[in-house]
Amino acid sequence: MDPRRALSFGAAAEAYAAARPSYPVEAVRFVLPVGARRVLDLGAGTGKLTSVLLDLGLDVVSVEPDDAMLAHVDPRAQALQGTAEDVPVEDGSVDAVVVGQAWHWFDQDAAMASVRRVLRPGGTLGLLWNVIDDSAGWPRALAEHIGMEDRLSLVHEADTPYDRAAGAWRRQLFRHEQPADADLVVANMASRSVVIVLPEAERTARLERAREIVPTGHFTLPWVTDAWVTTP
Repeated sequence: MDPRRALSFGAAAEAYAAARPSYPVEAVRFVLPVGARRVLDLGAGTGKLTSVLLDLGLDVVSVEPDDAMLAHVDPRAQALQGTAEDVPVEDGSVDAVVVGQAWHWFDQDAAMASVRRVLRPGGTLGLLWNVIDDSAGWPRALAEHIGMEDRLSLVHEADTPYDRAAGAWRRQLFRHEQPADADLVVANMASRSVVIVLPEAERTARLERAREIVPTGHFTLPWVTDAWVTTP
């Protein structure tokens, strides 16, 4: 984990909230246990995943270390400042822990200890990543130009998000699309840590070139949600 990148997102919180895609409800249901009522969204960011959970009628606790990101979380959730390694939630108090686009930023051993502490017996850990479908055309050129790490071409069957006695993983991919235009795509790219940490002039040039790559007018961005679930 690169600490500088992991802690960079607050500088682009507005762009993140405006331009990052949500998660398909089918993918979210996939990572939840039957009968779930209270769920912890860990590393919640601006609350993209939190909002889907709330719309499913769940009681949601959203934990995020960055105040600028946390300010965007849906007010229907209980929003708490905290980290995956030191979760400010009582023991055995949630039916599921879900993590959207963030597990790779954690100290995974410490995070798994936190997950096990806060889960009720039989509770699940669900990990979700939105990855762009870069199989062809301008999405591929965009991903290569930005240096996107969350792209379909880098998803492999043998991947395991955590392999130290975490239990058996189940995995499923869910395709979805995001209505977009060039402004949204540029904002999405501006919200990525690999871009945020660049010197200003280089960041501006990188985003200007991104705008040249994407189509004009309105179109859809092709996404795949890579979803994993286990009972740790």
